[in-house]
Amino acid sequence: FGQITMDNASNNDTFMLELEIELEMRGIPFDHTGNPPTHLSASTDLHVYADALSNESVGQCRSIVNACRHSGQCRRRRLKAIIKEGNNNGYWKGKLLDDKETLPVLRLLRNCSTRWSSTFKMIDCVLMLHPAIQSFLQEIQNADIAHLSMDLKDVDVLRNIHQIIEVPHAAQELLASERTPTLSMALPAYELLQTKWTELKGTIWELAYYIEIGLDKLANYICQGRKTRIYALAMIINPSLKLEWMKVHWDASDVRKAREWTLEAVCSIFA
Repeated sequence: FGQITMDNASNNDTFMLELEIELEMRGIPFDHTGNPPTHLSASTDLHVYADALSNESVGQCRSIVNACRHSGQCRRRRLKAIIKEGNNNGYWKGKLLDDKETLPVLRLLRNCSTRWSSTFKMIDCVLMLHPAIQSFLQEIQNADIAHLSMDLKDVDVLRNIHQIIEVPHAAQELLASERTPTLSMALPAYELLQTKWTELKGTIWELAYYIEIGLDKLANYICQGRKTRIYALAMIINPSLKLEWMKVHWDASDVRKAREWTLEAVCSIFA
């Protein structure tokens, strides 16, 4: 712990500002004007969180799912039985979020690289059934997989990751649920995703560095999308969007360009 002191050279001010940006990206609190030391409790919490993050919670989640689904129907049936028994005897009371008293009788889902949102759905299911999974892993016959049990800090990290990837999942669900063409909704959905992720950088600052990586990719996609005529034309002919949405969310130059594209398209049709 400590503070950094320098002379008043302007390049030192620049250095301290860049240092603040870099440390914030890594989830480390820092103020370039006074760089106050991190409190011991906050530092300790950060180290505990970093240790849990190094356990690769998503990988742990995947291992739990694979283990519970292994050996045919035997383990699947036992996990389902544990869920039902806990529901019937009230064992889950006080152990679930939102004051719920029962668990849904679900089968754990594997993630698949070729399926949309499969990682999110896998994590969602594991978090939902976590109390039952813990009971399952602690049974004597499952001693060979008991080491897969996740402690509270691992679960906290997994919940944060779940919260982050829930945002693109919601955007994808929006675009996939409509029975009409959804090209006009693509950029608005991604720009809303950009806003939500930016907000999460402040609330889940421990993972701000990783959120920033996603935001960089997203910003590049949105930038390229605004340069593509078909997106703008699709949005303008959508009665719920038109140019009004662009005027609120886009730079004036991008709005002007979209308007010119539309006029060109109309003129080419009626020329």
